[in-house]
Amino acid sequence: MNRSFRSKALFIVIILWFAITNHQAGAVESSPSSYADSLKAFEKFVSEQMEIQRIPGLSIGFIKDEFIWTKGFGYADLENKVLAKPESSYRLASVTKTITAIAVLQLVERGKIDLEAEVQTYVPYFPKKKWPVTVRQLLGHVGGISHYKNYDVEGHIKVHKNTQEALAIFQDFDLVAEPGTRYNYSSYGYNLLGAVIEAASGQSYGDYLKEHIFGPLGMKDSRMDDPVELIPHRVRGYRIIEGEIKNSEFVDISSRFAGGGTRSTVVDLLKYAQGIFSGPLLKEETWRQMFTSMVLKDQHLTGYGMGWNVRPVRGHYTVRHSGSQPETRTSLLLFPKEKFAVAIGCNRERADLVPFMRGLIQLLMDEDIRSSAYTPSRTEQAIYDACAEAFFYGFSFYDKHETHLSKNSQELKEAFSYFHKHVNEAALMNNFKAAKKKLDDGIHPLSNQAFVKIGSYMASALDRNLGKERLEEYHHAGTLSFFKDYIVLSEKRPELKNFQFEKNFCELISLWEKDWRTTQTDYVRSLFLTANTDFDEVGPKLKEIFSGAEIYKDFSSDMDRIAQKLLEQNRNDETLRMLHLSQELYPNSPAPYSSLAFAKIWIGNAAEARHLFHKARAINPSHPAVEINQFYRYARQLEQAKKIKEATLLGEIATELFPKEARLYADFADLFLQTGQKDKAIKYLKKALEINPEHEAAKTKLEKLRKDKEKEK
Repeated sequence: MNRSFRSKALFIVIILWFAITNHQAGAVESSPSSYADSLKAFEKFVSEQMEIQRIPGLSIGFIKDEFIWTKGFGYADLENKVLAKPESSYRLASVTKTITAIAVLQLVERGKIDLEAEVQTYVPYFPKKKWPVTVRQLLGHVGGISHYKNYDVEGHIKVHKNTQEALAIFQDFDLVAEPGTRYNYSSYGYNLLGAVIEAASGQSYGDYLKEHIFGPLGMKDSRMDDPVELIPHRVRGYRIIEGEIKNSEFVDISSRFAGGGTRSTVVDLLKYAQGIFSGPLLKEETWRQMFTSMVLKDQHLTGYGMGWNVRPVRGHYTVRHSGSQPETRTSLLLFPKEKFAVAIGCNRERADLVPFMRGLIQLLMDEDIRSSAYTPSRTEQAIYDACAEAFFYGFSFYDKHETHLSKNSQELKEAFSYFHKHVNEAALMNNFKAAKKKLDDGIHPLSNQAFVKIGSYMASALDRNLGKERLEEYHHAGTLSFFKDYIVLSEKRPELKNFQFEKNFCELISLWEKDWRTTQTDYVRSLFLTANTDFDEVGPKLKEIFSGAEIYKDFSSDMDRIAQKLLEQNRNDETLRMLHLSQELYPNSPAPYSSLAFAKIWIGNAAEARHLFHKARAINPSHPAVEINQFYRYARQLEQAKKIKEATLLGEIATELFPKEARLYADFADLFLQTGQKDKAIKYLKKALEINPEHEAAKTKLEKLRKDKEKEK
């Protein structure tokens, strides 16, 4: 636990203890303490963010060890002016998947489910597919089961569905990939797991949760969502239509029961987190498996375990999940080692919960959980990013297991050899694409997790020599401080002689660490960008502070997130000004160009968008801002905003950038169909089959289109 968290925790117990049971529980009483002042500032921040995002009602809380603080903001029901409370009941949406996964693993422990069994072992009426699909694969979204294919139909179901009817919606869909070869997030895959639970337990999904999870943890306000039942403190859901707050469309979510069909409160979610920390629901070894990333057949990690996202945060071992569906937006983040969790529910569809989550964690832990760095050189940026991966994943491994990953000194020597060979400027300048791929593989089993071995060993050495308290401070200080201190230590300690970094690398870290300390001024450290930020004021200040530095803080991801919200509010001019500032600050990063390209697509300027996307890819084709999944995310945002024409334009650009990706052609063909462009859809499906003659989805769609055309004749 870092020092800031420890000292503030003392204030928490004194100041907030009596506030928990107040109206809108958790409101802080007046106090001269700095913690109370900080929490009041956070409450003000929440209110401001809700106003910016037009969020009617929100509940938020945290748990630290046995202490819980919660508070409601705004209105659970705007029409009747019912205040939001910690006890307000929100649809959990995909946070439900974490509960489903626990239920499955409970039944595994009882010998009633075999993780390696085909799903038809338990659900015989579900059709066999081209490849067998196992329970384990479904838990990690690697079973090839499709997500929603036509949300205009599948996302607006208004009649109640039983389990078999819910599965019938997707049971005839082809697999999107051979199981184990691709991560494909799928709510339908979790519905299938719900059917597995019912078959193995002999109970309905809802009854099983009530008896084996909600009941034991005292989650008295958690249940299946039901539009007919009287549910205490049920919130009303809202959405933005043409800039105005409107009631959510009624959707009966029984059709996504085990993938997103539950309802709960922030209070119950924190009880749930507490139950996970104390471990009564599962054995310790099962928790460990659940919170370990799945591995694809190509030996890459997915970042998703069984029901949980398991990527680290600034070297912390964390697990989390979010949820989004009609009426709701939710988020749950757990730091198991610290026994710390944050839960949020709100009643505005597609609200951005990142500022609330990040703001509360930054207040409580004094850590900027999204902090990243920018350096103008493409090769040096790749080196820094590799260091950050070693820090995040290696330190997280040590945080979780309290030991390093290498089994022996030979394994560790091989990890350092991998690092020396690929994390250097000469290799990157000689063949950037090939060298960058080696760096990107550094955390994965494909490289024997070389970077994880190095980072976890560095953490263990720093812990042994500098102590636990100093080690915890690296969560706050970050990557460069972590590397610099290890380098200094390795020059002093004989046992580290065989595990030292090369001279040029050490000199680069020293230079960067000095620049980082210079540019991390109080202003930069405390700057929290929102849609209300005056970028005309912020821009010149950041340019002055960052001028001449070789490395400095990267705010481009924050600007990208804000841009999405500004576009939704039709604040196009503000969006473009902010993204142009991002380009000025980070001219050699693909991220600002990708963000600006998406903004151009949004406002209908395909020509400029095409140019910007191509430029972003030219800078660094392996950057997350221009990888294939980013185009899928952009497409979903356009679809949700009913900008189908713009989404088809994005599809044309995406297939130009990824001409050998059969799935892109097949998936974007659906968008052309939505705009009545059948000939274009047929062309894309033919292209998909030209690339991959075995693409089952493309075959099925093309055959249907041909039959439809024949009927029209």
